[in-house]
Amino acid sequence: MGKLALTSLAVAVLVLTGCSQKSPEVDMSKNNVSDTKGASVNDGMSALQKLIASLEANSKKIYFDFDKYNVRKDQQANIDADAALFNSQEAKGFSIKVEGNCDEFGTDEYNYALGLKRAKSVKDGLVAKGISADRLTVVSYGESNPACNEHNKECWAKNRRAEFKILP
Repeated sequence: MGKLALTSLAVAVLVLTGCSQKSPEVDMSKNNVSDTKGASVNDGMSALQKLIASLEANSKKIYFDFDKYNVRKDQQANIDADAALFNSQEAKGFSIKVEGNCDEFGTDEYNYALGLKRAKSVKDGLVAKGISADRLTVVSYGESNPACNEHNKECWAKNRRAEFKILP
C-alpha cells in the first residue's frame, strides 16, 4: 500500500510540474518582416486572403431540383462562369473544394449521399470545361449547412446547392 501511495504521489508531482514554458525569443518590436522583394510578409498574407475571398464571392452557386443531382440547364451558365473564374490566371494556383448541400427532407444518410452526388456532378461539369480534376475535391454537408433556416419552398430551394471554397 505504501509503494502505491508513493508512486501515485510521484506521478502527480510529475504531471503537475510538467515541462517549463519558455517565452518565444522573437523580437516583436518590428511590425512587418520584409521578404527579398521588399513587400512585407503580413501584406502578402492579407493579399492572399483577399484574393481567396474575392474568388469565393465571385463564384456562382449551382442549384438543384428536389431530390435531383443532375445540373439543371438553367444552371449551366453558372458552371461556365465558375469554370472561367477558376481557369483565370489569379485562380490557377488554387485547389477548389466543391461542397454539396441538401434541404431538410430525407434521412441524414440519404442527404449526405445526395450532397456528394451533387458535388460530383458539379465537379464533372467543371472538368468538362477544362478545370483539372486534380484541383477539385468534393465534400457533402447533407442538410447540416443550410443557407436558409425557414420552412418554406423558397428556403428549401436555396439549400439544394453546391458551392465552392478556395484552398491555398
